[in-house]
Amino acid sequence: MSEQRDVVPGFNRSDYPLAQPRMESVYGVVFVTMSARTEPLLECLGSIVETLRELVGGDGRLKLLGYQKVRYNTNWKSYTDNDGYHAPLLHQAFNLLNWQGGKGRQFTSTKRGHIGFESELSVARGDTMLEDPSIIEFKGQDPSVGSRIVSLFPTFVATKHLDVINLRFATPIDHERVEVHYAYFAHADDDEEMVRHRLRQSSNLLGPSGLISMEDASIFHRIHIGNHTPGAAIFQKGVRDKEKIEDEFLQNDESGNLPRWEYYREIMGFERRAA
Repeated sequence: MSEQRDVVPGFNRSDYPLAQPRMESVYGVVFVTMSARTEPLLECLGSIVETLRELVGGDGRLKLLGYQKVRYNTNWKSYTDNDGYHAPLLHQAFNLLNWQGGKGRQFTSTKRGHIGFESELSVARGDTMLEDPSIIEFKGQDPSVGSRIVSLFPTFVATKHLDVINLRFATPIDHERVEVHYAYFAHADDDEEMVRHRLRQSSNLLGPSGLISMEDASIFHRIHIGNHTPGAAIFQKGVRDKEKIEDEFLQNDESGNLPRWEYYREIMGFERRAA
């Protein structure tokens, strides 16, 4: 390439190439990478793409309902280090409403640490405690799977809990804070009543003062404080072989965290300690 005008003599643009982003989309969700080595999107997602499809209404034809952002006083790795059995233990609102999860599974589909959740939800029987019981009503078409989650390494989470469709993007602020952007959606075919239902449910379950979000915010900070304690956290529930990273787990296993941490260890270049 010839020398550029209006710059230092001898400057050659080919010596300073800008990285070219690559973009692909699936079911309306747009993915961008700056790496030329990243595999094609469907290969990167693996079988988890089917859970994502159901999560975004079967076809991804969504319309934005609202948006919020929250800063949690925790490291981003603490925020993403979730387990399948925390809900009935942490979220007292679930207990007050006599609302428990049924059968389900966790699974990972590639070596990149992505994980999917598909869970049944029993019908809440504590609705008399609520002035507006519609916030825990399930109007979906597939009651056998009331909750779906797709967690993509490192910090993207999509959830379909009851009739809430929520995409979350986490950005580390520093080693003690993470900012999470929440976007809420309705389906393009929703009538006005369904849109209002999704709005009420989104606001009261996951919104800034939602039944779930306030407890999450509190425990994230407590976990962050605990992580400064010397020692090591060891996953136990669902671990059947200490030397093997599995790809299918029960809903309430904590071993579903292991594929993500194994991928993190690999890309950071950390040696695996002997058992």
